[in-house]
Amino acid sequence: MEPTGKFERLRKDLEIVSEKTRYKILLTLLASGNKLSFNQLRELLPSVPDNNLNYHLSVLKEKNLIKNEKRSEYKRSESRSFYSLSKRAIDLLDNLGLKAVKKEFQALFEQMT
Repeated sequence: MEPTGKFERLRKDLEIVSEKTRYKILLTLLASGNKLSFNQLRELLPSVPDNNLNYHLSVLKEKNLIKNEKRSEYKRSESRSFYSLSKRAIDLLDNLGLKAVKKEFQALFEQMT
């Protein structure tokens, strides 16, 4: 029996987010409630080396689970690229029951920062 399109897409999404670094990135973005720069993500996820963080951000971007907004005007010392959850990621986290505990994640996030 072949899985329907909806369930096949969900299975593929779960496969992508089940990797622990990508899962951490998504939860960090969910908890922040804001757009975060690469540097902010690096500070919040110190156990993830820069090259791994960059790789996993690229995978999440490619799979349309995060959005990447680039500022056209910025000072050299400022970040110019910011990441946030896509609607698809929010829906996926909601299906997993994680959006329901967003306030708890945000409280933990505030304690960390």
